[in-house]
Amino acid sequence: MIERDYENVCYLQFDHFQQFPNVIHGLFTRKGGYSTGPYRGLNSLGALKSGENIDNVIRNRQLAMQALGILDYPCVTLWNVHGAEVAIPDIRGNWRTDWAYHSFYQQPWTPEPLHKADALLIHEPGVALALSFADCAPIVLYDPIEHVLALVHGGWRGTARGVVMASVEAMTKHFATSPSNIYAGIGPAIGSCCYEITEGVYQLFTGQQQFDDVPTREEYRKRVRESVVCSRLQHPDRDHLYLDLCETNRNQLLMVGLLPDHIEVADICTGCNTDRFFSHRKEHGRTGRFPVIVALRASVS
Repeated sequence: MIERDYENVCYLQFDHFQQFPNVIHGLFTRKGGYSTGPYRGLNSLGALKSGENIDNVIRNRQLAMQALGILDYPCVTLWNVHGAEVAIPDIRGNWRTDWAYHSFYQQPWTPEPLHKADALLIHEPGVALALSFADCAPIVLYDPIEHVLALVHGGWRGTARGVVMASVEAMTKHFATSPSNIYAGIGPAIGSCCYEITEGVYQLFTGQQQFDDVPTREEYRKRVRESVVCSRLQHPDRDHLYLDLCETNRNQLLMVGLLPDHIEVADICTGCNTDRFFSHRKEHGRTGRFPVIVALRASVS
């Protein structure tokens, strides 16, 4: 990955997206920004009851957009629900496009203006997509033939439901994408060194159990089962089970037709690097979220 600085913030970019001048993307570290306390740095997510200063969150978002040179782009986000739903925003419809501005917090949070899903697809230049992360895997997908860009939120629940497979399927269905043309980048996320899971979580991946609310789609279950990468370590008290979230998502991308050399993995553990990234697990839930922003350039010179 390539590290870039803008004023007091730092963001990462995938090497193999550099060949596509119409792709704008940044995976921001927590460095810089305006937030303080447990949210110290470039925190892009706040709630009225969290104790975080919403003004700081807005300033952080604007700083990230400015760093990428797209502060004037309409910016779309999602209400992440840790599932496998994929959304295609229509900025002329009922979509919120004010992620970096105060009005985002001044209007009601309802399913209509703030859609519930865990992946966004865009085909339209000049529109930014933004999601926030703190251990879940940020995944960027791009088809340079059909010019389709996706931003995926790959938490363990979404991964166990096949969210990256659903994203590739949506790119194919709606935009005639061929999976072998897609380039993927898997960003900083909690690594297997830090991500201990329960036996119950493992059984959701292997199909021994299913989610009560939204079960994994039948056609994804075999691939999810075969994709999961876990390790068991023996300790005096009991065995400990660890999930490799990034490698599991990489396996799922390979299973739906992406080429191995089209997938770039950051291999940065957020849990081991809380000086650079927010980590919900390591910071016991009281922390911020770092933004990942992507867009198709409005014009290519």
